[in-house]
Amino acid sequence: MKYDVLEGLKGYLEKKYGKNTAKKYYAAAVKLFRDDYDLTVNEINEEVIKERLDHIRGKNEFSAAKQAVLGLKKVYSDITIPGEDWFQEQSLHRKNRSKKKTKTIDLDATQRKINQIEDQKLKYAFRLAMDSGLRVSELAEVLPEDITFKDGDIYVNVTHGKGGSNGVVKCQKDPYLYEHLQDFIKKQENNKKLFYASNTMQKKAHDLGIECHDLRRICAITLRNELKKEMPVEEANAQVKEQLRHARFSTTKRYLFNRKLRVKEKKIGGKG
Repeated sequence: MKYDVLEGLKGYLEKKYGKNTAKKYYAAAVKLFRDDYDLTVNEINEEVIKERLDHIRGKNEFSAAKQAVLGLKKVYSDITIPGEDWFQEQSLHRKNRSKKKTKTIDLDATQRKINQIEDQKLKYAFRLAMDSGLRVSELAEVLPEDITFKDGDIYVNVTHGKGGSNGVVKCQKDPYLYEHLQDFIKKQENNKKLFYASNTMQKKAHDLGIECHDLRRICAITLRNELKKEMPVEEANAQVKEQLRHARFSTTKRYLFNRKLRVKEKKIGGKG
């Protein structure tokens, strides 16, 4: 399909949906028509669409392609598309792929890799990520004056939180970081970012065999397991959600339960 045809769809999707959802539906449209570069709007009809959709086997992929087709209909009202009954019937015949085995994060190995980093700026950023649950994009914006130390606790004032989720975050206890980060900050200039840019930290983490999101997961799982010793699990879940500054617990669940956390061959984390 010609680029300008899909460009119209792209604009519609970006107005109607969030960034990631719009990107997913647009990608589904590109995949649906990628073998027909010369296809024009006038040649799109119900039979053409059914033929393209017939090759899709996964339920989620089919659903994304359906939304792409409905978007095309909104942008180009003259095209004909299958009815809702057809979409529903076809969806029943498709299944999602079997669930992948849950991955495991080795806490001891991760900590060892971080502790062996000679670059203090990088080492302290990664340790702070594990203690605070900050996103790497938020760490990249931290200034020396955003961090305070009191009675053995580290506090970070997040001023560039995702989706406006700003506020002061109390970190989990880390005596080593409490001592060494203070000394490191004393040597830095105010109003100058304390750590590296987010893409630099992501690359450095990748080189070490670490996912930056796993540092956030470590914070979530270890905090939840500590809190469960003192309070009902529902309260522990709520506090972890607040620590990660999520609007919905459904988002927090992905950090808690999509990975297992192994500590000296003992796995912790997961539902309970």
